[in-house]
Amino acid sequence: MKETVCHHLYSDCSITFALYKDVTNAKELRQSVMNGEFEATLLKTSMVADPFQVLVAANRAVHLHKIEKMTTKNVHSEILFCLSSTKNISDSFRKFGLGDGDTSVFVVVLNDKDDATMNLIQSKIQGTQIPLTDVKQFTDEKLVKKLYKVTDTELSSCSLTDALVSKIASKEFVTI
Repeated sequence: MKETVCHHLYSDCSITFALYKDVTNAKELRQSVMNGEFEATLLKTSMVADPFQVLVAANRAVHLHKIEKMTTKNVHSEILFCLSSTKNISDSFRKFGLGDGDTSVFVVVLNDKDDATMNLIQSKIQGTQIPLTDVKQFTDEKLVKKLYKVTDTELSSCSLTDALVSKIASKEFVTI
């Protein structure tokens, strides 16, 4: 149920995604990342409308890492920052990062040779892995639209995912 894709510009980079529900130890997982036990991006599922939204942010973060233009300290935190509609790092973490009380999590791991990191995460998560496409059942669409300032006019000509991807891709040029 996890999915791994190669970066569209850097073939030496892979991006692995997984989705979990009924998670009972979100606080512990978040602490594990903060303590450096494993490197991953743990996302709040209510802010993810589609896995493609996360893929675009991850691709952007990898690119910024490769050209040494990251805003944050590491590429996994850069994914969170790239997802956000603001240029405030703390705000990005708060709105898109896994919260202590969350019961679902969207996991992103970069360059996971032999699935070592994902296997470690899977052994730590107290929850059930589900297909990535099920993320839509956790999405708070109203909040996502508000945060990204997606209008009904925009949605009359494109999907919510298309609107979000456009805003993520143009973040450095436009303040949402």
